[in-house]
Amino acid sequence: MGMLLNYGGKIKLSKDFLTTEDAFDFIGSFINFEKSKKQTIRDYRLDRMKKLMDHFGNPDKAFKTIHLAGSKGKGSTAMFIASALNTTGEKTGLYSSPHISDYRERISLGGHFFNDSLYIETAIEIAEGIKSFILEEKTGSEEPTTFELLTLMAFLIFKKAGCTWAVIETGIGGRLDATNVIMPEASVITHIEMEHADILGDTIEKIASEKAGIIKFKTPVFSGKQLESPSTVIKEKAQTMKASLITLNERIENIEISVSEIGTEVSFIMATNEKNHFNLTTIGAVQAENALLAWLVLLELLQPDISVKNLLIEGINKAKLPGRFEIISKHGINLVFDGAHTPVSINRLLESWNSIFKRKGTLIFGSVADKNPTDMAKLLAPHFDNIIISTPGTFKESYPMEVYKIFKIYSDTVELILDPAEAYNKALELAGSKFPVLVTGSFYMVSEIRKLVL
Repeated sequence: MGMLLNYGGKIKLSKDFLTTEDAFDFIGSFINFEKSKKQTIRDYRLDRMKKLMDHFGNPDKAFKTIHLAGSKGKGSTAMFIASALNTTGEKTGLYSSPHISDYRERISLGGHFFNDSLYIETAIEIAEGIKSFILEEKTGSEEPTTFELLTLMAFLIFKKAGCTWAVIETGIGGRLDATNVIMPEASVITHIEMEHADILGDTIEKIASEKAGIIKFKTPVFSGKQLESPSTVIKEKAQTMKASLITLNERIENIEISVSEIGTEVSFIMATNEKNHFNLTTIGAVQAENALLAWLVLLELLQPDISVKNLLIEGINKAKLPGRFEIISKHGINLVFDGAHTPVSINRLLESWNSIFKRKGTLIFGSVADKNPTDMAKLLAPHFDNIIISTPGTFKESYPMEVYKIFKIYSDTVELILDPAEAYNKALELAGSKFPVLVTGSFYMVSEIRKLVL
């Protein structure tokens, strides 16, 4: 026997949606696990998402999809794929997370916002349609989550907009992620490392198994550079699902990368001896690897001729993603925004930082409660003359004082400025006109300072 959920005052306000902020505030009023650090894999269930999709007419069936999971690089890889497809004339939706400044970043036309009216009318459709949404015992008695409704919203918008393709990034994990209701043309798994251990498992093998849960029967799967154990998990899952596995290491060789503050040049040779070259707008060796993985996916799925290949390269070259070694000049000072929040990603960030600036600068750092600031502090502290610890917004729990104490162990020039606006002004003062400023530790910290700059 099913039950009709009671959404209280949430639904009756749907007629008052006048802006995209109203629309996303409604979606955000449901259970939002992104705000909570206390969750387990049991909090995620596909049965409810499948029923939600059925209730709204399975909009994901209206276009072809490419599905991405991974610990690092999936947002950039997704953007490269979507931008390239759009450049060839395919209308391509992009669903990614988190956003930096605006929820519309999560549901876009390859990085460009849809018309505001489309977000608003779709939120109203969800608000009205969910009134008659009935859950059965197996789907759980809880109301749909914010991420489930965002995913539904993306699929509805892509259908309404007439998208021919959609590039879909998982939220957390893969196997039980709300996005895993789709039947994609390809599954893509970017670099896997230890993350969300409380949800996905306490070993990298368990985490890889969750990510590999997006692999579908007889559907090609593409893998970026992996450590040995995740690579083994992916291979075994692909074999079980009779899915052809295409890896970056096997298909592309002789990779040469040059990073500057205007972008990244990449030269490489395919296993077929074909030579190619990218002039990426994005910055960093890791972005070169993401672009190469995107290239593999596009070549395999499209089997393009020379003219289409040139368009794909053009699309990859011009792809941009905020908060990934993004350089913005303000008052003659270079400010670098990067959402790195693990030791591995901090290492990759520092590679680009040191190759471009070759000097120390000022760091604004803020991390949320479920991360590892100690290891990040060890890596970052030696590279900066001045370090400011601040608050990465209020969306997720954080403990700036504890982070400050950790950084004090590794540097004598650390100060705690809780207010991000004050931290930003102090960083500009310390930098003067000669030294760059890096903002990192979380996308939430990036968001706080970036909105002050822009």
